[in-house]
Amino acid sequence: MTIEQRRSERIVDFLPLEIHVVHGQDGRMLAGPFSGRIIDISAHGACLLMTQIMNHGFHVFHSTRDTDEAVLRLTIDQPPDLGPHILTAHPIWLDIFRQGEIRAFKMGVEFTEDPERKQMRELRAAMRRDQEARGAWWRKHYRV
Repeated sequence: MTIEQRRSERIVDFLPLEIHVVHGQDGRMLAGPFSGRIIDISAHGACLLMTQIMNHGFHVFHSTRDTDEAVLRLTIDQPPDLGPHILTAHPIWLDIFRQGEIRAFKMGVEFTEDPERKQMRELRAAMRRDQEARGAWWRKHYRV
C-alpha cells in the first residue's frame, strides 16, 4: 500500500514547458534546454513528462541533485493564456514512463518558492482557464 505524501491537491494538466538547470545564486545556466510537459501540478510541486534527460553529458535529474546550488528553472509560456511564468524547483524523483511503444521519463519536482507568493497565485489563476480541456486530453491518452 502506498501512503499519500502530497501536501496539496494535484491538478491533471498537459502544459508544455522548457527546463534549464541554473546556478541558484547567480542564475548562470548549467544545462539545457530540456523540453517537457507538466502532467500534474500543485501549489508545492509538479510531475513532468520528458523524452530527453541528458544534454551534453549533463543528466537533468542526477547531475542537478549532485551539483551544489543547481536548481531547475521551469518556463511555462503558453500564449495567450499562461505565459510567461518562470518557476524554480528541485528534482525529487525520477521514473520511467512506458505506454505501448512510447518510452519517456516522469520526474517529480518540488517548487522552491512559497506557494502563497504572488507569482504562484497568478499562475494557478491562469491555469484554471481551459485547464479542464488540457487535463481531459491527458486523461484520454494516458492509461493508468
